[in-house]
Amino acid sequence: MIRFINKPVSSNAYLLIGNRSENCIVIDPGSKEQTELKDYIVNKGLCLQFIILTHEHFDHCWGTNYLKSYFPNALVVSTVKTAKWVAQELNYFNKLYYNDETTYSIRNVDYLVEDHDMSLTLDDYPIRFFEAKGHTDKGMCVYFENYLFTGDTMIKDTKPVLKKRYGASKTELRQTIDTIFSKFPEKTIVFPGHGDCFMLFEMKQFYISYFEKH
Repeated sequence: MIRFINKPVSSNAYLLIGNRSENCIVIDPGSKEQTELKDYIVNKGLCLQFIILTHEHFDHCWGTNYLKSYFPNALVVSTVKTAKWVAQELNYFNKLYYNDETTYSIRNVDYLVEDHDMSLTLDDYPIRFFEAKGHTDKGMCVYFENYLFTGDTMIKDTKPVLKKRYGASKTELRQTIDTIFSKFPEKTIVFPGHGDCFMLFEMKQFYISYFEKH
């Protein structure tokens, strides 16, 4: 598993490479041009199978079309709600960061997790998805081996960002966080959408305090 830092917003993109083959998966490509990640895949002779989007925000999916232009056989994976959102023609992030009026959308999400029992495989190893509402009402977390990819649902020592226009909900976030702590071992390694990775148990007291105060 290799982390790449997206830009201009410093979110995380992750590359998972299979142990038995050259197959690989990208999670949350958020750079407009995902050059470093693309070059790594090409130079290592890897085969990009899936591009997984934890949620719809542009700093987690902006590089999807760029990667698809180089790897047309890669399948884009998301929830149904995320797929509907990213299909919209939007330009505010192009305008904000590049003074560019060009719109952006992801027209073809190939793999809706709800249609496939919330799972897929990398070299016969299962990758599981589960709904993760709170930061947005469209998100999901991704679990592979002992790795949990949380998007913006959990970020180390960081107060959750909840914006109602994205369907955010403190009540649903609490339900999601409770589910994570009950569902996964405390030594699960969490790879968030921003910042460094951490062990799941490291954030338990943080969320207890957060929800008590809010």
